Amino acid sequence: MTGVQVFSKAFGMAYQQAAANARAGGGASVAKAASQTGRMEVSEAIQVLNFPKEELNPLGAQKILERYDTMFKSNDPASGGSFYLQSKVYRAKESLDIEIADMLKKAKKNTPSK
Repeated sequence: MTGVQVFSKAFGMAYQQAAANARAGGGASVAKAASQTGRMEVSEAIQVLNFPKEELNPLGAQKILERYDTMFKSNDPASGGSFYLQSKVYRAKESLDIEIADMLKKAKKNTPSK
């Protein structure tokens, strides 16, 4: 098989899969959710930062910052890192920060006032 044949076969298979997903509505809900919020899903952010889900709370904010700093610096393009990965790390921290802020709002809302 030549390179063109391999590419053609792979392209054809990918197209068939994309068409099947479009018919089934697969991916539409994920794309819609991402476009509505404009931010990374929390589950993806946890994976990107390799952060334990059970530590996702206001007390874990410092650990998130530490993990972010380490990963952001290690992916610096000036040091041979990847701008794409650095961007993913930034968006992951942004998403987790928003999630923690939402947790704090909910806790404040549920706390009886004096």
